[in-house]
Order: sequence, then structure tokens, then C-alpha cells
Amino acid sequence: MDTISHGIAGAVLGRSMTDRPGARTGLIVGAAAAMLPDLDFLYIGSRLDYLKEHRGWTHSFLVLPVLALAVALVAKLVARRARLVTLWLFAAVGIASHIVFDWITSFGTMFLTPLSRARYSLDWVFILDPFFTGIVLLTLVFALVDRERGRRIAAVGAGLLVLYVGFCAAMHDRALSIWKRLDAPPAGARAAVLPQFLSPFRWLGLTERPDSVHAAFFDIGPFAEGVDDPRPPEHWGQILASLRDSYPPPGRVHIKSFERPPGSAALDAALALPDIRIYLAFARFPLETVHPAEGGETEVVVQDLRFLPWFTGPWERGGENGLRRQPFVYRVLLDRTLRAIERGFVRSGGRN
Repeated sequence: MDTISHGIAGAVLGRSMTDRPGARTGLIVGAAAAMLPDLDFLYIGSRLDYLKEHRGWTHSFLVLPVLALAVALVAKLVARRARLVTLWLFAAVGIASHIVFDWITSFGTMFLTPLSRARYSLDWVFILDPFFTGIVLLTLVFALVDRERGRRIAAVGAGLLVLYVGFCAAMHDRALSIWKRLDAPPAGARAAVLPQFLSPFRWLGLTERPDSVHAAFFDIGPFAEGVDDPRPPEHWGQILASLRDSYPPPGRVHIKSFERPPGSAALDAALALPDIRIYLAFARFPLETVHPAEGGETEVVVQDLRFLPWFTGPWERGGENGLRRQPFVYRVLLDRTLRAIERGFVRSGGRN
């Protein structure tokens, strides 16, 4: 979830914990604590480190008590009359809400750090969800306007948020069942459906097979449209139309198969690099591609199809269009001796 939505949600939860008409302390401490975990960027030095470290220490339930105490001690310097244990509770609820609301997305949260670096994700809600943000924002506004009934308003808003997240969870279960019926993954194959932008009914289905990754966008809602050959948006004004066209109902889903490259010395050399190992530890549905380059060099690209945009296929060489830029695509260029001479994240994409 985005940091601002985390902060607003933390403020609402903090307000729901106190009967005081102003409840300024609960609002501020809850909001600050709910945004605190995303400050891990302060010790993350590169995009590769971001994949390795983000949603780690600061997003851990095991570290939560210490972080909450730190927030409470700072808050105590300002709110001198407030009890430290009360401030700690406000902070703990704010931090816990951040961890939980990140858990329901698809990025993966290491909430058992330092005991485990495993990433957990429920895949229920897209990382930028206007409905989620709208519920907590309207709740906060009403609670600030009507301070006398602020706690009741905050409690009702928190309840509505829980209901919305529960609805998304139900839609996820339905979408996963539909995807498994459509793609018929073999026994033991990893399959998932990932939430998409602006709708709890739109999903990306992914199945990892031994020699390929299957993917398809689909809409399980009552107003699903979709077209057989959706056109990618040429400018921002076409985004909504592109979304409508790119997510057909399950009965008209077109499943794409992205083939994995055959084994080769170049691929083995790339996969042995520490950078690529970090990337693959983060990726859930990785796809590698190998291309010959000029002068006997070889280009190896790895990407995570979890971040596949609806308006294009996997990253391809060439092309430059902001709307088609894909995140988390990593490229390595090997020379004739299979030594890495260039490496880094790709910052542009191309059409299929």
C-alpha cells in the first residue's frame, strides 16, 4: 500500500481508540507510526538493495514492539501529559496496520525478520487502491469535522475498510478458482492471481510451468467487456479505455505462454551472478530471455511477470515510451568469455 494511505489509515485507527473529542495525539501518533516502516529507504542504497531489503526489518511483527516504543518516546517529548503505555498502543496499532495492509498486496512482506527472510503476500488488494484510500480518507475527514462523534465515525470507517478488504479476499478466491479452471495447471505447478489497478474484479493470472509461464488478464465483474485485440494507450487520457478493453470476462480469456530459454553457458553465467540471485530471490514468476548481441556478446534479461502491465507483453529490446516502462527488469551483458561487462535495471520497454 502507498505510504500516504498507510498514514491516513493509521490516523483513523488511532482515532478509534480514544473517546477524547480532539484526540489529536491518537491521530498524529497513529499516522506517524503507520508511515514509519516505509522509512527503510533511508538505509537502502540502490534499486537492487530495495528488492532485497524493502519490507524487511521495519515491517516485522517481531521488531514492532521496539519501533512502537521509539515512536512513543518521541511522542512523549511533545505530549507530556499522555501516558507512555497509551502512546505505545497508538504507535503499535499504526505499525501493525502498515504490516497487515502491505501483506494484503502482492509485493511480499518479510514480517518475520530476523527469524526468516521469507516474503508473504495475500494478493488481495492492488498496491494503489482508490477504494481503500477513499474509505479511510472520507472517514478521517468526517471524524475531524464532527469531533464529538469522532471515535464512532472512525470505528465505522475501520469496519467498512475491513469489509472492503474481506470483499477483495473473496474476489481473489473466486478469481483463483476461475484461473485454475481456465489454465488447468499441472500438479505441483505454482499458480496465482494478482490484483490489478482500479478494480477488485480485474486480475492477472499466472502459472509457472517447467518450460514456460502462462499469463492472462481477465475481469470477473458483472460489467466485464474486453476486446480481442486491445490497443495499448498512446497517452494518459486513454488509460481508462485501455483498462476496459484489456480485461475480458473469463469466457473470452486469451492465455499467453512465455517460453523459458533453453539451457546455455551464457544463461548459467548470468544466473550465477550475485545480482541475479538477489533478483530471483525476490521474483515470484521470473522469466529469463537470452539474446545474441554485437561482437559475440550475449544479453540476458530477467523479469518478474508479477509486474506485467496490462498494455504490453514482457520487456523487449528497443522502444522508448513512458507508458510502456516496466519496473524491475534486470539486464546483464556478457562478453565472449561470459564476463559481465554491463548490468543494471532497464528503464525503458518496447512493444511485443
